[in-house]
Amino acid sequence: MTTSSNPMVQTPVPTLFFQFAGHALISLLAITSASVIDGLFVGNLVGADALAAVTLLVPWLTLLFALGLVLAIGGSVRAGHLLGQHRRDEASRLFGASVLAAALAVALAGMVITLWPGLLYQALNVPEALRPLVAEYLAVMKAALVLQIATMVAYYFVRADGHTGLATRALVVGACSNIVLNAVLVGGFKLGLAGAAWATLLAQLVQAGLMIQYLRRPGAMTLRFRGWPWRDLRAAVANGLSEGINEVSVGVMIWLVNWLMLRTQGAEGVAAFSIVNYLIFIGVMTCYGIVDGVHPLVSHNLGAGQTQRARQVVKLAAVTLGGLGLLMSALLLLAGHRIPALFLHADETEAMAQAAALIAIIWPLFLFNGFNMLIAVTFTALQRPLPSAIIAFSRSLVLPAGLMLWLAWTAPAQPFLLALPLAEALTLVLALGLAAQARSRARVNCA
Repeated sequence: MTTSSNPMVQTPVPTLFFQFAGHALISLLAITSASVIDGLFVGNLVGADALAAVTLLVPWLTLLFALGLVLAIGGSVRAGHLLGQHRRDEASRLFGASVLAAALAVALAGMVITLWPGLLYQALNVPEALRPLVAEYLAVMKAALVLQIATMVAYYFVRADGHTGLATRALVVGACSNIVLNAVLVGGFKLGLAGAAWATLLAQLVQAGLMIQYLRRPGAMTLRFRGWPWRDLRAAVANGLSEGINEVSVGVMIWLVNWLMLRTQGAEGVAAFSIVNYLIFIGVMTCYGIVDGVHPLVSHNLGAGQTQRARQVVKLAAVTLGGLGLLMSALLLLAGHRIPALFLHADETEAMAQAAALIAIIWPLFLFNGFNMLIAVTFTALQRPLPSAIIAFSRSLVLPAGLMLWLAWTAPAQPFLLALPLAEALTLVLALGLAAQARSRARVNCA
């Protein structure tokens, strides 16, 4: 494909950005909906204990998704550069290797917790009373996760090849299937947490079936499993490492919050935090839907030598994220007290009150986190993993964990979740400093 006939480097930037960002936003909200819909059905129809059981599993689930994101984002960025240089065979080998590596790693993790479930319970601080609920959910989710994460990796590669419509349709249909299946299995057949897990598995089968259509399209990458591309795979892992660090750090943070909640407020506190976590998850994925459109556009245009277009993409993303941050913060300020009732039965009054109080604390983080994510993702798209990893590690673990422990021990009367918006604000200062430093170095090199 020549530059003159390549829409990735020819279509006007605003049109192309909102096309990619729109598809990415819909797709990532579809991914997010799987856990949020599970939470809505589980909280309302099974109870607060079941909601707490799922939340206690989030750190382990996040670890698996971190591995998938390293391969998905790092691999798709590398594939975007290869496709921009007309090296489609190499991109195909990287595509196949990334999907296979993700599936095998998640399957291995599932085997480990099947053989030694006690290790997982101890690591996650799961109380004895909640372990049967956790086991019920995991019995099915172990298989669902293999398919879910492999499909997620495939989605990033399909989108990097310009087939955003197909990738988005697959995720949206999968999300809608998950809603219907939850209503039938959890609401209708009263299968509890097992029903929620089965809904996820069956919805992922539908989604994967639609995603496979990409392989039949003319000129599409193929899933090549021969000739393992070690060099490209190492480069992909290194480039996607910051996203993996970010996801692992989120898991560690949720583990820390769960631990502190269990110590101070018990299972009801964990259930209350689960609602806050869903809101943060939705907000973060909304912002990430915007910055996710930056990955393929910046990498593809840089690969084709279109530096000015890559800059336009980043500027447009920053303006969009600023508006979204203001909108989400205003929504939580005005209607945050009504949100817990969506996730819990009317008689769970204490958990609802705790959740409303937590929402009133965390809302400012949405004013800052989108910009932090954009700067980190831009460094990733530029194949500069170190500053991206520094930003990701700072906002997701070092600053929030340090501030949270400091507040919990030195000012126990203050809510320790204040650490989350404070950490995002401090990270933005750091990220802007790194961006300014990179710009200065680029000017020196040009001179």
